[in-house]
Amino acid sequence: MRQNLILLSLLAIVGCKKNVEFPPEIRPNEFWARYTITDENGSTMHYMFRGEDTTSLDILSGHVVSLHYFSEGDIQDSVKLITAGLSEFWTGAPISIRLNSPDLLTDPFTPKEWTAAELESLLYPGKTFAFGDAIGEAKLSIEGYPNTIWTCTSNVSSNLNGYFRILEVEDYGAPTVSIPYFGKKVKISFAAPLVHDSGNIWTLADGEAVLLFRYFTF
Repeated sequence: MRQNLILLSLLAIVGCKKNVEFPPEIRPNEFWARYTITDENGSTMHYMFRGEDTTSLDILSGHVVSLHYFSEGDIQDSVKLITAGLSEFWTGAPISIRLNSPDLLTDPFTPKEWTAAELESLLYPGKTFAFGDAIGEAKLSIEGYPNTIWTCTSNVSSNLNGYFRILEVEDYGAPTVSIPYFGKKVKISFAAPLVHDSGNIWTLADGEAVLLFRYFTF
């Protein structure tokens, strides 16, 4: 009973945090991902996820959680990056995409949050990214959602028979809701051989997603 109370308290905290960061005017159900994965034995699995999809928690019988979107900026080794995807605190992230800026930072006081101009130079229709960890490259992670049964991740070898393209970009958000950020609603297509936790290669195909990449107006 005590463990259940602790879990419920944590769920309440996480839920409040999400409500503060992402107001209801920005709806999770506008963001989605679909893709096909074939494992090393030739078995093919088709997946489709959308914000607000619900899942019953295994660790807390009868408690239902919903899938949300996320968008986070960061700086690592003088490279500014932004990561977006779909996730739920307890059950994992069916898709996560990290994009690295094309240039190294020279100002040590650069904020990790992205501006509209920075995103507009990074994301535009027709833009393609190579897979990797270097500047200007993309990293893609797919999890066996829910409950993170497995994880597949891109690396440099994913560029062999792989692609990552920006199809559509539009502004998203409304100044009237008095929030300090807005975003780019971005449609992406992708396919690639990915590395499974086991070290085997799984093949991702027919991937499409619409995700939010957040920027700030300060």
